[in-house]
Amino acid sequence: MTDPAPLGQPLLDYAVITEPFPLYAATEGAPPTTLHIVVSNGGAESVYCREIVFSLPHGDLAQSLVDGDKDGEGSATGWTVEQLQEGADIALPKGDYEHFRATHQDENAAVDRSGITITLKNLHISKEPGTARIEIRETATTKLGDWPVSPGYTTCALTKFPAPEIPVQIVNDFRADKPEAASGGDVHLTWRGPTTLDYTISYGSGAKPADQQKDTIRDLEWKGTVTRDTTFYLTYVVNQATHCLTTTVTVPDPQLTGLTVTGAATVKGTLTVEGDADVTGTVEATEDITTRKHFLDPKGTPLRGELA
Repeated sequence: MTDPAPLGQPLLDYAVITEPFPLYAATEGAPPTTLHIVVSNGGAESVYCREIVFSLPHGDLAQSLVDGDKDGEGSATGWTVEQLQEGADIALPKGDYEHFRATHQDENAAVDRSGITITLKNLHISKEPGTARIEIRETATTKLGDWPVSPGYTTCALTKFPAPEIPVQIVNDFRADKPEAASGGDVHLTWRGPTTLDYTISYGSGAKPADQQKDTIRDLEWKGTVTRDTTFYLTYVVNQATHCLTTTVTVPDPQLTGLTVTGAATVKGTLTVEGDADVTGTVEATEDITTRKHFLDPKGTPLRGELA
C-alpha cells in the first residue's frame, strides 16, 4: 500500500455504503456490487475540488476489495466519472488496483451544503472475507487558482463479511399464475429466492417446457404447457441438503394416453370413439346407437338388419 506521509490532508469528508448492504465476500454466481461514495464538506470554508481519484484494491486477498474483470462504471451528478487504465498520465499507487477518477465539470463550483454522491457500479467483489481500504486522492483547495502540489489523501475501510448460510425458508411462494389451464394451455411458474441457487423444475408427461426453456435455471420463473393435471416440483440444494416445493395445475379437459375404469362409468354428454371399441359384456341402450361402420359379432362378422 502507498505510504500517505508525503501527501496532504483531505479537505472533504468521505463515507461509503454498499448495495447490497452489508457487504459479503463474493460466492459463486454472486451479482455485481454497487458502491455509493458520499463526499461532503464538514468545514466552515467553501472547498473547490477539481478531481478525486478512488483506488480500489484488486486481487484475491483478504485486503482486496474487487477481483476479476475491471469493468466497473461510475457516475455522479455534475461530475464526469471514468475508469483509469494502466499507463494513465496521473500519479497512481503502485500495485493492483481498479482506479476511478471523478472530475468536476465546473472546478469553480464549491462543494458546500449539498455534497456529492459518486456511484460505482458493476464491481466484482473478491471472495476472501477481510477489510479492504479504498485509497482516495483529492485535488481541492479553499482558494480558487491556488491548487496544491500534492493531493489530499485518505482511506475508507470496507469489511467483506463471510457470506451467510442461505436459510431454507428464503425460497418460497412457488406457484402458477393460474391454478387451472385448458388442455395444451400455457403455464407460468414463479417463486421467490436468491438468484445464486440452481433450481430444477420436474413434472410428469402431461407437461412440457416452452421453446428455449430449461428445467435447471436461476431466473425464478418457468414457462411451458400442460395437457392434463400436473404437479410441478421445484428442487434446490442448500447446505448440501436437497429441498422441494410443489404446486399443481389442473386441466378440466385433459388428454389421456390410456384409461382403465374398474367400476361404472357414466357419460352425460356425447361419447365419441375414433378407434375400435371392444365390449366383453352387455351393451344396453335406452336410445339409438349409431355407427358409421359395423357392429361385429364375436367371430368378427358384421351384424346386419334391424334388432327386434
